[in-house]
Amino acid sequence: MSSDGGSFGSAGLHIGSDWAVRCSTYPDTTPILSVDAGRTTVSVSIAPAKGMTAHGVAFARELAEEAALFATDCERLYAEQHDQDQAAENGAG
Repeated sequence: MSSDGGSFGSAGLHIGSDWAVRCSTYPDTTPILSVDAGRTTVSVSIAPAKGMTAHGVAFARELAEEAALFATDCERLYAEQHDQDQAAENGAG
């Protein structure tokens, strides 16, 4: 795929227990956010690499907001599952 300054690419990633997330920063180019899942890595950066635009900052902020929502929902589901497991253990005893 090529880009005329617009976005490009597509990926889906299902995370198991073999994951890592990192943000690589550099003094004169845009940062790179990487998500590793097993032997697969998805990296996200801002174009152009040598200049930060208002659009890039807006994207980064929205990415952070959506990631926070993702984490909140994962925590909610985990807590509900944990509560159900505790109730089942208490009922079995």
